[in-house]
Amino acid sequence: MRCRIVLDERSRSWIIEKMARRLCDSLCALGVEAEVGSSWSPAVDINHFMMFHFAEAEQGAVSTMFITHVDDPLKVTMIRDRLAGNVDLGVCMSRGTVRALIAEGVPREGLCYISPAHDGIITPRRVRVGITTNLYPDGRKREGFLARLASELNLEFFHFEIFGKGWEKTAAQLRAGGASVRVVAGTDDCIADYEHIKQAIGEFDYYLYLGLDEGSLGTLDALAAGVKTIVTPQGFHLDIPGGITHPFTSYEELLGVFRELIRERGSRVESVSGWTWENYARHHVMVWRALLDGGRASVALLPSQSLEASEGSADVPVRRLPGVNVGGYLRLLNRYRWHMFKSYYMPKVRRKCFAAFSRVGRLFSKRR
Repeated sequence: MRCRIVLDERSRSWIIEKMARRLCDSLCALGVEAEVGSSWSPAVDINHFMMFHFAEAEQGAVSTMFITHVDDPLKVTMIRDRLAGNVDLGVCMSRGTVRALIAEGVPREGLCYISPAHDGIITPRRVRVGITTNLYPDGRKREGFLARLASELNLEFFHFEIFGKGWEKTAAQLRAGGASVRVVAGTDDCIADYEHIKQAIGEFDYYLYLGLDEGSLGTLDALAAGVKTIVTPQGFHLDIPGGITHPFTSYEELLGVFRELIRERGSRVESVSGWTWENYARHHVMVWRALLDGGRASVALLPSQSLEASEGSADVPVRRLPGVNVGGYLRLLNRYRWHMFKSYYMPKVRRKCFAAFSRVGRLFSKRR
């Protein structure tokens, strides 16, 4: 298969060019002869336009176009006209957009969807757990809970930012469990130490207090900074409306909280683990092969093109396209959209007006 990714000069830079080049590289890695060019070519099997606005396809090679950001009525019209012309298929980013375009009269057989991709180079930031507590020889702050956590869980998702004295041993145990730890023991100047804590507390994801001795004033500072809390439900903590995000009293309850945080973080990361450029390119190849072998009807039959709602969204109604209303037409006053309107739509308006005046002229000529 030979493919040209058509990247119009008006579409270069920013995200569209990045997508074009990632797609091209990934297609080549799959054995497809792919290139990025600025215009349609008759010498390839597939011309894929990265912007449907500029999908100036000709008869000959199969042509597809990328569809995104359909936010005014002009764009809906452009998509419908392109698919009625020489563009064989529009590739949306989601099944929801396909359903929305169908609801606006765009033919189903002219549409498909392929989920977008990410670069896979972003490393998740560790969850920052803040502590502002001094430790004492009698263990009254129950720091032993953290030592047990470190021995039972992989804490690689966590960073502990600890302000207070006596944490050296516990910090070493947390590091052994995979966590990163920063300990600021403080000085004899409590005012200066508190200024330091105030600067850091807003960067916490969670504020942790282990003790069962009335409460921690650090909880108040954390909540004032909008930080979630993992604190014991006792003392004045209970008097703060909605102040406790994750309550715990026993070690088993604290273990459950951290397990849930790990599960949530892992679930978010895993949710897009398969949204790779390789898979993005592979799905394009599947769609193109179906299109080349059997036309539009073959694409609609692909298992990946089911329009049933995704898991957890069965009751979500078809999205109404933002542009198909009064507000959408008003947005055409924007300079960029007005340029689009003039360059795409006005020639059509002029042709229709000319045709109408011609008919009126012929009618008067007959009456004479």
